[in-house]
Amino acid sequence: MGVPLIQGRSLCWCFHTPVSTQMKSSKLMAVAGIAAFMAALTSCNGLSDYEKTLVGSYYNTALSDMKPAIELRADRSATVRAIRPGDLTYSVSATWKATGDSLILVPDASSIVVEEGDPMAVGNVAPRLSWPIVKCNEQTLTLVRDRNTIDYKRRYE
Repeated sequence: MGVPLIQGRSLCWCFHTPVSTQMKSSKLMAVAGIAAFMAALTSCNGLSDYEKTLVGSYYNTALSDMKPAIELRADRSATVRAIRPGDLTYSVSATWKATGDSLILVPDASSIVVEEGDPMAVGNVAPRLSWPIVKCNEQTLTLVRDRNTIDYKRRYE
């Protein structure tokens, strides 16, 4: 059984539309699907403009000039250090985001690395940290932690 021709084009029996129109629309759908997929990928870990200004290494100079207390990376990974000079220093990996006026960190308790001191002195790691952001600029990130306002100095490395 032959396919009937209408104005030089064949018809697809299932949809009653010209085959060339079907091919164009399926190509368009494929391109739209790829664009939607790429948008979803970039939005999963994509940083807001505000979050991009937070990316960096921050030092609590009252505790250490050598090790950053907070490291926020563009891929949303972070490292947070607990520093007690001369006694104990440990770090934990985390993920981070800025929501409203707060820095939210979700530590991975299985990633604790004791850098100095007795590993038995490490206590429990909180499952979620939320610190209000007072200000952030090129030099300083000011957070409220345990009702204390702390200035963290940013260093570009």
